[in-house]
Amino acid sequence: MKEYHEGIVEDIWRFFSSMKLGLILLGLVALVAGIGTVFPQINLDPQGAKAVSKLWQTLGFTNIYGSTLFRLLMGLLCINLIVCSIQRFQGIYNQTFALKPPESITSVLNKVQAKLKGESGTLRSSIETLLQQSGFKVISREIDNGWSFIAIKRRLGNWGSLISHISFVVLVIGAILGTTLGFKGFMMTGAGTTVPLSSINLSKGTVKQDFDVHIYSAEDRFLENGDRDNWYTDMAIIQNGQEVIRQTISVNHPLTYQGVTFYQASFANGARLTVDLKDQKIPVVLQDHGGNYFQAPGTDLYLIAAAIKSDPQEPIMLYQVYRGTGVEPVQKGQINLGQTIDVQGEYKLTLEGNVGFTGLQVKQDPGVTVIWLGCALLLLGLILSFYWRTVVVSGVFKSGQDSIGELTIGARAGKVTGGLQQEFDRLIQGIQSKREGAL
Repeated sequence: MKEYHEGIVEDIWRFFSSMKLGLILLGLVALVAGIGTVFPQINLDPQGAKAVSKLWQTLGFTNIYGSTLFRLLMGLLCINLIVCSIQRFQGIYNQTFALKPPESITSVLNKVQAKLKGESGTLRSSIETLLQQSGFKVISREIDNGWSFIAIKRRLGNWGSLISHISFVVLVIGAILGTTLGFKGFMMTGAGTTVPLSSINLSKGTVKQDFDVHIYSAEDRFLENGDRDNWYTDMAIIQNGQEVIRQTISVNHPLTYQGVTFYQASFANGARLTVDLKDQKIPVVLQDHGGNYFQAPGTDLYLIAAAIKSDPQEPIMLYQVYRGTGVEPVQKGQINLGQTIDVQGEYKLTLEGNVGFTGLQVKQDPGVTVIWLGCALLLLGLILSFYWRTVVVSGVFKSGQDSIGELTIGARAGKVTGGLQQEFDRLIQGIQSKREGAL
């Protein structure tokens, strides 16, 4: 039974350590991602995704990256990379920290190779001195009728490929954390309003935080030459009835609280009004072009701002009033600053001035730190792989009855041979120069 169990484990390990499996999974991920590129995704383009045929929506083509299939493929690919990395670890460690000088000429590195004749002591001293001056760590040993050595520099370059593979796993883990534990949403609200975070429009995830967002002001500022400066929102976080943080945000200058980040995304004009309903004063803010509406309590009347002139000195609002589910307005007109009008005999409406509406993208991504770590690892892996190549030099000296003999010397620099021959030639020339100087 024990042997059977060990056999199953070995079979599973062999399956996930297969390079063929990795290539198949990469191909499938690329295929699925390609479908996600062709079809609008619900979390990025909700309107576009809804316009796609119901068949493709049912098949999940508009939610590829959130589908179980895509996550399964990414999970299997991660397992494949982890198993392959574990399997390669010992070999890379030995190549970096446990190098042994060759025992015979056939074991000398042969990516590039040369032979030198000379006196044993002079050759050995010249090689060790030159390699150490060039940054190599040299290990030598005595063998029958001679000696051998192995030298290495930029040894951390051996780890570049492994670190790059690990970085991919870290990036996937970060993405999964962001999609499963975080959320992404949008809120459009006017100055002077307080909005519970849980009431925002979500495109993915669930809000677990319990605090409110108060908007003090929203501005669309312009420079003296007429060019737009930026959108600015003066906002605060309200928790348990207390203001815990207040900050003015703008594009590229967000606010973060309890892991939730508020990004300035858009701006719209609005109007600030007062509704007088049965001697009750109700403050109302309406967004330009019918972005929101006001329903007077106890009535089936819906008020919208059809258009707003945002001049602070002379604001004007074109309004429309609808009753119930009617598609035609039962009342419409223009209201000026300070003017009061009657709405269907139900309430009075006064225009108090302009107000800004801010569009905020709200996001919590607990995987962002992990993703940054993955990016850093990927960058490190690429630097080590391409700009910090490990160079290994080894050689075997065999002498006859006296100390004169022949040194077989070779080198390698990973899988890339570019520049190795030139570096090796310079090394041989340096050895010959030192040997001649010693003579």
